[in-house]
Amino acid sequence: MKREEEKKKTTFWSRVVLIAIAVLFVGMMIISSWGTGWITSFRTAKPLETLSMQYTIWDENGQVILTTDRAVYQTAVQNGDPVFYTTTLDIQAGKTGNPAIMGVPAYNPYLGEVKFALLGMEADEMGIALVGLHTGETRKLTFQFEDPLQTDFSREEFNIVGGNFSTSTVGDWIPLGFSETPIVDFPDENETAPDTVLRMARVMEKTDTSALLGYRYATADVSFAEFPR
Repeated sequence: MKREEEKKKTTFWSRVVLIAIAVLFVGMMIISSWGTGWITSFRTAKPLETLSMQYTIWDENGQVILTTDRAVYQTAVQNGDPVFYTTTLDIQAGKTGNPAIMGVPAYNPYLGEVKFALLGMEADEMGIALVGLHTGETRKLTFQFEDPLQTDFSREEFNIVGGNFSTSTVGDWIPLGFSETPIVDFPDENETAPDTVLRMARVMEKTDTSALLGYRYATADVSFAEFPR
């Protein structure tokens, strides 16, 4: 009787071990079918890690200025926003000291293919916002740098840069040209003029003789799709 009970116990625990091994084997098969994606899902962006940043930039009124998201771009065009469609930007997460002006390739339905003047101050803050993000996660930020990015234009200057002073009103947008490489001296006749990059400016105030243009934007969304391999 005692031997039969011991035999039953042995058989029971043998079955338990076999079931546990079977469950473990199935679990390993499932995990292996996931590849390494389940591991990277726990990984977050680290400082100075180079990532292909996806981003959208808005002004203070919620109009889209620059985006890598095609759906956002198409909606913004329909809404009449001064939007440019661009590609992802390779950037080091958390790095500061980016070039003062970064010309990124962009497309606008009225201006065509241009280089858009993304500011180093904007790139710095967007790069900082990437730190700690998971793939596919989005973070919204409000730009904190102090420069108001405003400039006064006389009637003549306004017309020279492509505006129409007589018909323009507060709230109108006008493209301003910037140089990616600051000019220290006047170039010689044979020197090549520096590449011009564009940035949209809005008429903030206007008098009979001058207009105040602002080219600071308010917020941005940043994310990235995958880690570098």
